[in-house]
Order: sequence, then structure tokens, then C-alpha cells
Amino acid sequence: MHRTRGASAIWIPMMAIAIVAFFFAITRPRGRGVFEDSFNLKPAIGAQMPLATPLTDDKGVTKTLGEYLQVGRPVMLLPIFYKCNGVCFAELDSLTKMLIKEVAVSTKKTVESVVPGRDFDLVVVSIHPKETVELARAKKAEILGIMNEGWKKLTPEQRDEAYQTVDKGIHFTIGKEADVRELTATMGFEYTYDEKRDWVNHPAAAVFLAGSGKIIGYNTGGQFATVTVRSGIRDAAKGIVEPLGDVFLLGCFKMEASSPRTRTIIQILNTSAVLTVLVLGISMFRMFKKYPSNTLPSGGPTA
Repeated sequence: MHRTRGASAIWIPMMAIAIVAFFFAITRPRGRGVFEDSFNLKPAIGAQMPLATPLTDDKGVTKTLGEYLQVGRPVMLLPIFYKCNGVCFAELDSLTKMLIKEVAVSTKKTVESVVPGRDFDLVVVSIHPKETVELARAKKAEILGIMNEGWKKLTPEQRDEAYQTVDKGIHFTIGKEADVRELTATMGFEYTYDEKRDWVNHPAAAVFLAGSGKIIGYNTGGQFATVTVRSGIRDAAKGIVEPLGDVFLLGCFKMEASSPRTRTIIQILNTSAVLTVLVLGISMFRMFKKYPSNTLPSGGPTA
């Protein structure tokens, strides 16, 4: 029975997939993938956050988490660290841009928006055990400055009102490591501090908290979509628990160049490269065998 060209070649990618799977199976690190226990996110919808946990804000004032909720607004809690130039930067950049637009459209009464200081409070907490109040203050000033620049199309009165409102609604805080870990553990936010590199391996996630301190919903990944934040804040204001959608595990991490994890990744990449060359070689060999270069008469093509 004559085989088609496609059928005769299908074994090549299948063989490549099988070999890659075999090598990955025998070389994969133990634990939760190549990152092992560096970071993870285990959403805990409905969990009660510890309201007595103390946090010190950018002004050096220490308040409990519960005090941020006593003003009658829900809270978005965002764990990052201020010197992070990875996913933390992406999170703050995305959230800042979204809030610039939300504040701008809030001047139009026909648009439903959510504004910090009016509809909710943003509590940013550092997960780096060595970060200081000065860093928190500098980061807040930086974010407020970016926002103020983004409100150029507003009138001076509108810009001033927007600045005053947002200033009282965003809080950049630090805390003792044990206290911060109590918060993050409750929200299922697992991270590790690498003292040698002075770096925190962590996932990217924020939680929306109702006035009672109950976790209503999550924003996962490095982006803050307007629809997600609006929905999270409104549901938190009503105490409605959000159904958890897709969880996108994104985070910051650094690995030792000579660590087993790094060597494993390099081994997998090298193996994949070798297999790619092997598959290409086999494919070319089969092509030349099926279509040899001397199939034409020696005199060249005839008319």
C-alpha cells in the first residue's frame, strides 16, 4: 500500500516529542517544577485576613490592617518590594496607568470608575525584610508624580482634587517580617528571601478585601485590567465573593548559576538544541533520498 508523503514523515516530530519528554522526565528537578519552593500562589477565596497585623506607612505611622478598613472602604492589598525591577515594576506600572485613566474619567459623571481615596484604599506592603520607610516614601512619591503628569488634560482644580484624593487613598508600607508573612500566608502568597542576593522570589498577585477583612477576589499576574479592578472593588464593597477565574502564575526569581535547578534548565535547553539539529538532519536526509539531485537527464531538461 502506497504511503502519502505526510504519513511517511509524521514519525519524525513524534519521535522528537517522545525523546524530549524522556529527557525531561529523567532530568526534571524534584518539587514544584524548576522553581521548586521559590514562590507559589494558592488562592484562598473567603479567608479572613489578620486585622491586627501592624504595618508602618510612608509617613512612619504604624496602623493595623483593620484600621485601613475602618474608614468604610474596601482594600486592595498588593505585596511587592520597592527595589524590584521585575514583575513588581510591571504591576505598579500597569496599576498606575489604569488608575490615571480611572481618575480622569471620574470627572465625567456618566462613567462609573473606582478611585483610591474615594472608592477603596490601596495598601502596598513590602515583602523585603530590609526595606525601610524611606523607600516606601520614595516609591509613593514616584507613583504620585507619574499620576500627576498623567492628569495634564484636567483643569488645575481637577488635578489638585485628584491628587489630594489619591494621596489619602494609597499607602506604601513596611512591616516586621513575621507580620508580613502572616498576611501573605493567609492570602496563599508564598515567597522566599534570598539573603545572599538581597532578592525576593515571589509571585504576582493582589487581593481585594471586604470591610470585614475577608478575601473577596484576586488579581493575578503583572497586569491590572480596568474591568477586573472595578469588579473586585465593587464586589468587595458589597462583600460578594468573586468566583476565581484563571490564575496566572507570574513572578520574580533569581537562581544560582551553579545550582541544580539552573543546571537542569541548561541541560534541557541543550538537549532540545541537539534534538532540533538531529530532526533537521534526518528530515534533510529523507528529502534528498526521496528527491535525489541526479534525477534529471545529463543533458538538462528537454522542451
